[in-house]
Amino acid sequence: MEHILITGASSGIGKVFAQEYASRGNNLVLVARSSEKLDALANTFRNTYEIDVRTCQQDLSLPDSAEKVFDFCKREQLMVRTLVNNAGFALDGTFDAQPLESHEKMIVLHTLTLIKLTYLFLPEMKLRNQGEILNLSSVLAFQGVPYNAVYAATKAFVLSFSESIREELKNSGIRVLALCPGLTETDIFDKTGIDPHQTFMPVGPPEQVVKTAINALNKNKPYTVPGFANKILIHVGRVLPRSVMLKFALVLTRRKKSKIKHSQPSDPLQTL
Repeated sequence: MEHILITGASSGIGKVFAQEYASRGNNLVLVARSSEKLDALANTFRNTYEIDVRTCQQDLSLPDSAEKVFDFCKREQLMVRTLVNNAGFALDGTFDAQPLESHEKMIVLHTLTLIKLTYLFLPEMKLRNQGEILNLSSVLAFQGVPYNAVYAATKAFVLSFSESIREELKNSGIRVLALCPGLTETDIFDKTGIDPHQTFMPVGPPEQVVKTAINALNKNKPYTVPGFANKILIHVGRVLPRSVMLKFALVLTRRKKSKIKHSQPSDPLQTL
């Protein structure tokens, strides 16, 4: 029985991915830190869509978490057809104003865990000559972004990694997509002190992001940037010097008519 594995499935874009895939009749493996939220989602999907839904409670910012998720799927004899590496969190403020532990957790979650999950599930996909890997990057992956330095850097890593392995796998029957959304209407910002509507960046609905991503994956695109305004930003960035784009990014991501606050969230991983 084939399943779609979604990390960070308890809220935000991950939750919308779960809803969309469930509504299409797909069996799911939902992974996140909150077992309570996962169980509630699983029960809803089972009752509404009559699909098989498994939950795996795991803190994916821990270095050995990917192995635990993989072992869970092996024990349950689950075949993962589609891997959605979605889990993530945001910080806001100068690099040295954030706790080092938060940077470490972000790097592990956005890069190491993503790499490990891809590495662990890839061999079975290659044996079947079929599979899908969807990695959550960001519109910020295309340039440096002051006050979001580590976030932008990890998302640039995800984009580069996804494009690279996609080329390696081009004759394998496996599709790889980097999803690069702009600011999206989710609760990822709740503990950062950021109101995305008070920046100069466009804010899109998560439903649009998810449908755009699934459509792009079905068309075997290398990456997708949901939203017309976000596409324009990417194209502008290819023309202007990087030094200019850094200043432009600073203007776009700062709050309107307010001072910059350097947040130090007590639990930045709460959104996973």
